[in-house]
Amino acid sequence: MDAQFWINAWMEGRTAFHQSEYNEKLLAYFPTLSPTQGQSVLVPLCGKSRDLCWLRDQGLTVRGIELYEEAVAAFFPENAFSAPTITRRYDFVTYESEGVVIDCGDFFKFAAPAAFDFVYDRAALVALPESMRETYAEKVQASLRPGGKCLLITYEYDPREFQGPPFSVDETQVRLLYGGCCDVRLLLRRDLKVEGSRLSALPSLKEAVYEVTKRQGP
Repeated sequence: MDAQFWINAWMEGRTAFHQSEYNEKLLAYFPTLSPTQGQSVLVPLCGKSRDLCWLRDQGLTVRGIELYEEAVAAFFPENAFSAPTITRRYDFVTYESEGVVIDCGDFFKFAAPAAFDFVYDRAALVALPESMRETYAEKVQASLRPGGKCLLITYEYDPREFQGPPFSVDETQVRLLYGGCCDVRLLLRRDLKVEGSRLSALPSLKEAVYEVTKRQGP
């Protein structure tokens, strides 16, 4: 699965992953991470998610990473932001307005070592095939400051029922990906019904929410 797969999904309107409202798990669980005003949050593979607005409204400095530039450009007018400033550097085109920065480019080329207090992952890890997840998780961990936290939302289902994306990522996989230098805490696992989605027919579908905390030292 390469970048063109997701560009084609946007171009062809296959964007069931985009939600028009704030994600309810973000609203319920991000406050439990104890964010304070002025802290920073990274949102990988953010699309044009309205969740960026909610995070900004909590007083956080928000940075998203998105591959498809038309989604990035659409985010600002669709959410009544002033016209963003646009800069081009290296592998990214950066849009910035009113406390939200979105870098358009490949997340795997993003470099901001230990720069963020939080990472919010609603639909990034589950969008990636197994072969890409270890590298992705390493990037997330490297982006967090010691003691920083990731709010991670995943799906679980029998892979024989559906091939993805979104892919099934169970607790064992989450702990293998992040357990080496992070503490992983399961906050929620529940049966899930998703109307109007390719996932809606899966009898085994569950949703899980994790708090992943980068350890302070070796």
